[in-house]
Amino acid sequence: MKRYAPAAILWILGMFLLSACGSRGEEEELQRVTLDEVEVLEIDHGSTTLFVETADVEALEVSLLRSGSSAGAVVDQTDNRVKISLDNDITRMLNIGRMPQLRVKIPADYAGKVEIDGSSGKVTGTGLQNHSLQVKGKSGNISLAFTRLNNDVDVSATSGNVNIQLDEETPDATWVLQSGSGRRSIAVPLQDRNESNRKTEGRTGDGEHEVKLKTSSGNISIK
Repeated sequence: MKRYAPAAILWILGMFLLSACGSRGEEEELQRVTLDEVEVLEIDHGSTTLFVETADVEALEVSLLRSGSSAGAVVDQTDNRVKISLDNDITRMLNIGRMPQLRVKIPADYAGKVEIDGSSGKVTGTGLQNHSLQVKGKSGNISLAFTRLNNDVDVSATSGNVNIQLDEETPDATWVLQSGSGRRSIAVPLQDRNESNRKTEGRTGDGEHEVKLKTSSGNISIK
């Protein structure tokens, strides 16, 4: 008796072959949006690697490095909120070794709130300043480099590591580092330091801005 593979398996194999054939070249689309009256910028990158930076640009710039067959980035604006997300596309999951990369440039004069949400995608931030920042992740590592820490920061991850790099010697911040089984290390001298098994608290400068960093099993590092 002949055995036939289930239709679903055949379909997935077919999509994989189409993905492999269509991924020879890479394309990068660029979208620009002004943030004049925008109060909240939301970035939902899912499992895609995200690079975000504060830059000397006049408008928000969103680009997605992708294979020619995969879907693109979607930028929606409603009232005072802009949301960046990715089209659902099964070929993205099948494009092993050619996963897309989402890049977002935020104008340096933007003073609103930035909310980043993802699952297994890695987040790398550079030149960050001016806007408040909230990052939520699961298994992807989160690495953020601040030119100036002059607003509130709230970062949480499950198994991913959280790494913070500061260009300022003494930022004006109140720090709360909380981890489950992960390690915590901070190279910045803390005033009023309070240490326990799972939490490190303290202050640098006048403690004006609140920085919360939380992981379940990931490590937290500040330098």
